Amino acid sequence: MKTTDLIHYLDTYLEINKIPDASLNGLQIEGKEEVNKIGVAVDACYDAMAAAVAAGVDLLIVHHGLFWDKPVRLVGSEFRRVQALIKNSVNLYVAHLPLDWHPEVGNNAVLARKIGFEVAEGFGASGAADGRCIGCIAEAQEGLASAEFIERVVTALNGDVRADFFGPATIKRIAIVTGGGAFLLPQVLRANVDAFITGEPKHSLFHFTKENKLNVIYGGHYETETFGVIALAEHLRQKFQLPFEFFDFPTGL
Repeated sequence: MKTTDLIHYLDTYLEINKIPDASLNGLQIEGKEEVNKIGVAVDACYDAMAAAVAAGVDLLIVHHGLFWDKPVRLVGSEFRRVQALIKNSVNLYVAHLPLDWHPEVGNNAVLARKIGFEVAEGFGASGAADGRCIGCIAEAQEGLASAEFIERVVTALNGDVRADFFGPATIKRIAIVTGGGAFLLPQVLRANVDAFITGEPKHSLFHFTKENKLNVIYGGHYETETFGVIALAEHLRQKFQLPFEFFDFPTGL
């Protein structure tokens, strides 16, 4: 598939220009003119780029890209990352908040479905003109005991989680903001939900959580954001018959 056609499709499907974001979403580094294989990773780290080159990938899609809202000097590790892609003509495509928000392949929506919940509405205003949110509120058909709910999240994330549970014993309505969503805990308090799932905790918000009797699961910034890139790659595989490979380099955070 022509790279320009695939990038146009991604830009349109993910609506990358409709949500304010510090990330420079879209094509960040231009490579081969044709894509025969896709690679996906959470982070634009050197390990992911080296793996993409070794696997013969033509387009690498990541959630956390190289370039954000400030210029960066291409020296040291930053230079080596860019050099690896340019030297091997690998395209780099980035989807940060657009891949959190997306109702089909977004991190939040996919995680909600994996634990048996359905997205009901948005959560966490992004500042977008159309009012879209970076996260979601999701509901289950029947309430779950807190232990069963936590077990479902552990299974979905395939690992340990931190559960600060001080609230309701039955979970039916939840908010999800994958990655670094702890700053939204004051909004969680006003959202009339039974639990909140996000990535990494903040020490300064532990007592807020406890004193306001909230239930919060921290599943890891990295682990909660593996869902979107994989779901997007699977979508592209089915639509364009493009094979893909997921490069897994967890941070433990």
